[in-house]
Amino acid sequence: MKIGYGVFGKAYEYMLRNDLHDPASVDHELMKNMVLLDDESAAFLYSGVARYDMRGHELYHFAQRFKASTDKETVENVLKYTQNIADSYNVDFDNMLFGGTEKQILSRGTDWCSDMARVGAVLFQCLNIPCRIIYLANTSRAYNGHVVGEAYYEGRYGVVDFIYGYQFYDGKPISALDILKNPGVLEAYPEYYKGLYSAIAISEYNPCAASNNYLISAPNSYYIKLIHTNHQNKWFMGEDLVD
Repeated sequence: MKIGYGVFGKAYEYMLRNDLHDPASVDHELMKNMVLLDDESAAFLYSGVARYDMRGHELYHFAQRFKASTDKETVENVLKYTQNIADSYNVDFDNMLFGGTEKQILSRGTDWCSDMARVGAVLFQCLNIPCRIIYLANTSRAYNGHVVGEAYYEGRYGVVDFIYGYQFYDGKPISALDILKNPGVLEAYPEYYKGLYSAIAISEYNPCAASNNYLISAPNSYYIKLIHTNHQNKWFMGEDLVD
């Protein structure tokens, strides 16, 4: 199985290693442990469901406000909440902060997909809906990555996008593996969004692990240059030239 920063190829590995979260943070640990979803890893990645005792988490009681009569409705409630935060967030990139605990992320707001994915995963887990982190990359374009979640309900995994509010569901939850096997599932979505699912990696997140480091960081020089450059979906900092 392919594991870690390099699962999407050398150029994306360079980009992910230069991620703007603190190098010692749980955010980098999640990337170090992500597993590329492919024929080799599928059986392993879908062989079980990780559950954690979230009753002591600082967001446990807050999360209960999203509880509905069905898990599907609960998922919808959480997605509406996170999407609204992202839609209403209005902070210049250079002034943004990244990482920290999920409570800190909620307090300051964000539209950064990996921070929001961690928040969403925790809210679901506090509601007894297992959820893991899903990393996406359009490997035919540069700098085209995204982070979503995969929640377990109704006896299946289903992809959930905390930024756009997408719930992949058609009579039952639609998993990342379903999308990998049948990309036609994405037919109704925008073209740029469909491309993000050309490569998928999965990382389990245990919010209760004592080793989790919730350092907060500011934009680094790599990302400041990336955000402020019209790169036209092409590598321009030599990422594709790294041996």
